[in-house]
This record gives sequence, C-alpha cells and structure tokens, in this order.
Amino acid sequence: MNHNPSRVAHELREHLASDKRNLGFLMGAGTSMAIGLPGIERLSELVEQSLPSDEYKKYFNQIKSEISAESPNAELVLNRIRLVRELLNDDKANSHNGITGENIKNLDLEVCRAIHKAVEATKIENTAPHEMFSQWLHSSYARRNTPVEIFTTNYDLMFEKAMEKTSVPYFDGFIGSVNPFFSPESVEADSDKKHPEFNPPRAWTRLWKLHGSVNWVLKPDSTGENKKVTRGFGENECSGQELMIFPSREKYLESRKLPFIAFQDRLRNFLSIGEAVLFILGYSFLDEHINEIIFQALRSNSRLAVDALVFGEKNNGSFTLPDNIARFAKDYRNLSVYGPDRAVIGGVSGEWENETSGPNIDSYWENNALSLVDFKSFSRYLERFVGFGSKAFEISSVDNISTGEK
Repeated sequence: MNHNPSRVAHELREHLASDKRNLGFLMGAGTSMAIGLPGIERLSELVEQSLPSDEYKKYFNQIKSEISAESPNAELVLNRIRLVRELLNDDKANSHNGITGENIKNLDLEVCRAIHKAVEATKIENTAPHEMFSQWLHSSYARRNTPVEIFTTNYDLMFEKAMEKTSVPYFDGFIGSVNPFFSPESVEADSDKKHPEFNPPRAWTRLWKLHGSVNWVLKPDSTGENKKVTRGFGENECSGQELMIFPSREKYLESRKLPFIAFQDRLRNFLSIGEAVLFILGYSFLDEHINEIIFQALRSNSRLAVDALVFGEKNNGSFTLPDNIARFAKDYRNLSVYGPDRAVIGGVSGEWENETSGPNIDSYWENNALSLVDFKSFSRYLERFVGFGSKAFEISSVDNISTGEK
C-alpha cells in the first residue's frame, strides 16, 4: 500500500489546527542542525579540540576510554565525568586512575565551557525556520484552550531567541529577572490544581528543556552551603560557571536532578492525561529514557496520537526511514512515522506516491520525497500550507535535504 503525501499534509494540518486537544512538540537535535548548529558527533570533536591544555585533553581521553560505547560522544563522557566526580566528592585527596577529585571538577567545568563556546560561537545566518515556527505559535496561542508545550533535547537558545523576536509569551520553568530561579511548583501546576496561584498564564507557550541549557548555571544560595539552579544571561556569566547541560543518568545531587526530573514528569503527564497530539521533529529515538516515556504513554493512553517526522539515515545517496523506527510504528498503532521515502500510518507501512502538483506542494514535497521531515521545510509548511497570516519570515525556496539529526 502506498501513502499519498498530499492527503497526509492535510491530515497533519488538521492535527495542528485542533484547539480542543492538547498540542505538544518534541524537538530533537535535527531542528538545530537544520540551521547549521553542530550535532553531537561534531560537538564532541569541537569540545576535545578546545580544551585549554594537554592535561585536560589527557583526562578527557582517559575518561572516554572507560566508556563501553563504540563511539563515546561528549554527552556520554560528561555523564561519566560527573559520576566520577560524585565518587571523589571534589576532594583532591581522592583519586580515580590518577585523576584527583579537584582535577575531575575542573574537567567538568572546562567541558561545559567548551560546549558553551561551540554552541554560541556557531554563526547562524538563517534563523527563519525557528522564527516562522514562533510566528505560527504567536498566531495560534490566544485561541487555544490549552497552551502549546515544547519539549526539546537541545541546549542552545534558538527557540528562546525566536519566540522573543516574534513576541511569543512563554514559560520555561524559571521565575525572576535578576537571578531567575527554577520553580518546580509552576512546572507541575495544571489548570485543575487546588492552588491556581502557581499556574502560569494559560495562553503562554511552555518550553521544557529536557537536557538542560547553555544558560542554566548551578550557583550557591544565599547561605553558601547549598546550590540552586538559576538561569544566566550573557556569555561571560555562564561560560565560567557549572553549567546544567547533559544531565547525568546516574543518581546525582538533588539540586542538579530536580529540573530534569520535573521536565520528564511534565512530558509523562502531557502524554498520559486526556486527548493529546505530539509532533516529533529532529529526534531519532536514541534516548532510551525519553523513548520509554513515549512508549508507555502510547500503551496506556488510547486518546494520544504521536506524529513523528523522521529525517532518516543516508542510504545509497538518499535518505530513508530507519527500520527500527518503522517497527516502533508497527507495534504502536497510535504512533505514525513519516520518513522521506515511506511512512507507517496506523500500523500500515508504505512508500510515498509520487506527487507532481497541488497547492503549496513545495512546502511538503520535493525531489520525490517528503520534505516535511526537515525542520526548514516544516516551518515553511506552517507558513504556506497551514498559514498564519504573515509573510515576514517567508523563505524564498526550500533547501534540499542536507542535514541529519541526533
């Protein structure tokens, strides 16, 4: 059986337009890579290259060699660093294979500084995709019964910058203006809570950063004895601090763990309660923790629909939907996955029919492939096919598929 791309484009538009269902997005690394930010493999190379001394590079590679994964990336190395750091308790009298607690603490700070530098130093010339997405949010948030919730594994600030540029009000879990602090009560608040004073305004978009952010820092509180998560501002303030990115997957300090656990719980609650639609873009289902939350919700909530636009993997010069992701959609009928070459919808797998004409076809179909899987094309689809009444951020032509995703 073949699937018709035009029909799918219309059906997805209906999912986006429904103001009665909870609407959310899970944005993976592919949405940042689409505009030129480094993916995890390239980021890992940049981090190692920019460590300030041979000593730090030696420690980095030593920790890297202890990881069983075939190609350890910066996230896995940082998780291992933080596990060792917890064991050594930042004490220079304690050591692990010749690395002292003080060494591992400094290595943690230097790796975070290198990640911050790599992300912030990347020159982005085309921010239109994020701005077009934000413009669509701006046009739709006032009429919705529930806020749009964006869950992202990205630690860059592209969504924040785009929403502020397009005047989209949003809440990211932090409150304050001098030293914004993390407020778990407001993250957990729902419209039916007994204490509505904790509720952010209903019309505000929610932005939940599942892997942290380059502007989250861990700072001592007023007593100097405990640390709390705050949101920084400029590069000088953040880059030398203990950044809250790539959370450890092992048991960790409560102050570190709190934002990540709170946001994972928010994702779990969003998917498990009521009628909801989740769009997934730029995510390759490589994070088992997030996968399990999604799959558990697909099993338990029959009113949940998940639409995953998957960029795919390169195969003989073209991009194809990976078999493992296709199998997920066959196992869960309320999960539909759309790749450039084929789709699995309602458990039925099929290639795309070749579309040759139709209104705004260039916003979802190009070179005999579904271009919606690219975030650049998806943002154009929102502007051209779904519509939000503004040409301010129109892209003159859809770029060829040329990015990847994590």
